[in-house]
Amino acid sequence: MKKSRFWKRLGFRGKVLFAMSAIVIPILFVMASFSYNYSKNLFESQMEEELALENELVVQQIYTLLSSKSEITKQLGELEDVRELMESSIERENVEESNTYQQANQLMTRVQENTDGVGLVWMAFLEQNFLIADNGYVTDAAYDIHKRPWIKKANEAEGLSYSDLYVDYTTKELTVSVIYPVESEGRRLGYFGLDMHLDTIPKLIDPYETKENKHILLTETGQTLFDSDNINSEFENISLAENVFELVKTSKGNFYVQTREIDSTGWQLISYAPEKTVTQPLAGFGQIIGLSWIIAAILILITLSWLLRSMLKDLPTIVKHVRQMEQGNLVAKMGIKSKDEIGEIAQSIEQMGNLLNLQVQEIDYQARFDSLTNLPNRFSIERELAGWIEELTDSDQMITVAFIDLDHFKQINDSKGHAYGDSLLVQVAHRIKDLLPENSCFGRFSGDEFIVLLHSKKDKFPGVRATLTAIHTSFAKAFYLNEQAFFVTSSIGVSLYPTDAQSCEQLLINADTALYKAKAVGRNRVLYFNYEMKEAFEKQHMMEQGLREAIKYNQLSLVYQPQFNLKTGNTESLEALLRWRHPEWGMISPAEFIPVAEESGKIQEIGDWVLETAIREIKSIHMEYPHVSSVAINVSTIQLRETTFIHLLKSLLNKYHVDPGLIEIEITESIFIEGGEEVLETLEKIREMGISIALDDFGTGYSSLNYLRILPINRVKIDRSFVQKMENDSRVQAIIKSVIDLSHDLGFNVVAEGVETQKQLFLIKALNADVIQGFYGSKPLNWTQLHDFLKDRQTL
Repeated sequence: MKKSRFWKRLGFRGKVLFAMSAIVIPILFVMASFSYNYSKNLFESQMEEELALENELVVQQIYTLLSSKSEITKQLGELEDVRELMESSIERENVEESNTYQQANQLMTRVQENTDGVGLVWMAFLEQNFLIADNGYVTDAAYDIHKRPWIKKANEAEGLSYSDLYVDYTTKELTVSVIYPVESEGRRLGYFGLDMHLDTIPKLIDPYETKENKHILLTETGQTLFDSDNINSEFENISLAENVFELVKTSKGNFYVQTREIDSTGWQLISYAPEKTVTQPLAGFGQIIGLSWIIAAILILITLSWLLRSMLKDLPTIVKHVRQMEQGNLVAKMGIKSKDEIGEIAQSIEQMGNLLNLQVQEIDYQARFDSLTNLPNRFSIERELAGWIEELTDSDQMITVAFIDLDHFKQINDSKGHAYGDSLLVQVAHRIKDLLPENSCFGRFSGDEFIVLLHSKKDKFPGVRATLTAIHTSFAKAFYLNEQAFFVTSSIGVSLYPTDAQSCEQLLINADTALYKAKAVGRNRVLYFNYEMKEAFEKQHMMEQGLREAIKYNQLSLVYQPQFNLKTGNTESLEALLRWRHPEWGMISPAEFIPVAEESGKIQEIGDWVLETAIREIKSIHMEYPHVSSVAINVSTIQLRETTFIHLLKSLLNKYHVDPGLIEIEITESIFIEGGEEVLETLEKIREMGISIALDDFGTGYSSLNYLRILPINRVKIDRSFVQKMENDSRVQAIIKSVIDLSHDLGFNVVAEGVETQKQLFLIKALNADVIQGFYGSKPLNWTQLHDFLKDRQTL
């Protein structure tokens, strides 16, 4: 009854205003709530990105630290000297008397002193049950390896392992060790270990700590390595999902948390920030939103109080639409055509939804596609590849990953500008895309590097190979930049699933390794990944570093192998052979380091050193032993291509007053495809100086009878591979006889290399060779051994 009287007293205007209030206010509240929730989601998304970025940066820092220490530990643990010391079964009481121990101690001490963040560097002998460390430390009789906290995890690991936090037996300090097993023929001899200073970890993480954003670092078993606020106990009983952004409630407040495991270590990094970092700015923003909508509600109610009741029919449509927007449907149409205030509100809401939708689409596109070529970017490609691998259940299927890199692309950017470079990238993208079949994915990985994913059956692999070949050969056609023709080549590295790797990450790494190899061997080619390639890449990198100091620290030396005249049986001449003894790796074969020296550009410096050393030493040898008529010096094609080689040769002969007739230059058959006319001219000048020339390894590569006619040589050296086979193969004997007879007819002296048995000597002598060289006569001799050998005028 009271309600009816109140309603009557309001009158029409009041009723309209009351009805408008009952409808508009809830609508405005819904819109304000949507804005607030949307803003909250944006704030939380920003916090998630911030924590994820910090988490990634800190993980990378820690992973880099661990990787550097792990690589050092692995390299040292695989050294032959370390394995030999452990295989020697030496006892603790006698270990310090061993020369190998002294070398190992020097190595460990040098690593400890020269590596930041390292405590002890040590070797643990499992069977003898003792441990040695840097600076001459040897454990006492009370020490028991099998009771050390790190031993169980080390024994269970097939390779590198990381210990939990433990108290070091020697330093009594908390320590984390990087441990690598030392094995021989399947038997585990012991471990090579490296203890890390724990104060290194805070130094890595502290720069990323702010007043609000903090981090916790845990070992695999949950031991705390870093916790600046001592808050880890609040998270211990909470199950935290890896790589998931979540809000966690604790007794000390609510925290946003991002958790990530550090690859291959089992360590876990927790990044967290208090909830107030989102709620505080959001509260002020909410007040503004609330105040804005309250003012809007009042204005709307005052303005619309006099409108006809029929205008209110559109409000339910608006409410429904707002709810759809809240659920993510931003582009739905309301169908309101009225031109009054309600129509304008509806239109504004639709425009706001369209604008928000465009912004969401743009953000999503930028996150997944390259802005220049409109191709999928690295994120999309990796996600696509991971999806392919996850869905691949048929063993008859395969996935091909190909990295495509433009050769010398930087030169175009540097000489023509980035606009030209961008235009070229767009044209390359179109050209490659036109060549791709179905079941493929093509994207720009980074810079001038593209990536192609191909999904096929294994028996269709020839088609995959043909596609990659077609892509490579398509670069033979010119690209036009501002109507100017440009030619560019490409290098392609390929890896296959499941042949080469089982994971997305490793597939990409292997393809990149193949690409690097393709560029290293000359670019403009397609190379398929293999594990030898990866091992060779790592080994080559280490050897390149070692070669930089080989000459500087006198690690190179020459040895001399005698050559015997078959008619007299006397030592007639010598061949100078290069040797490299590394202080840590021991003796390294020339077959290993010479190719690395050629690729790294060090062969020129090494070759010049060999040339000068041999010329200087032949002077002394010939003066003391006149029957030694010459010394053969191996010279590479790279040296012969240098315009300064003749000048260097003449200056060395003058410097040491050496008769040119005492020198013999040895060249290999590779000169035929690597040298060219300029090398032939250089050989002619060498011959004119009175220096003889020998063709080494004859018959193993590119030789032909025509080369024997053209080259200005004095001697042909039959390769040891023929000599080794001649004992049981009459056809090989016939080939050797033909080479000897032909060489004699052309006026060449013949040397048989690799003679190791009396039967080989008998056969070579019967075939009328002039000189032999090999272990049957003498092994290569160092300077002291050579003098002892020549004093007795050694004969066969």
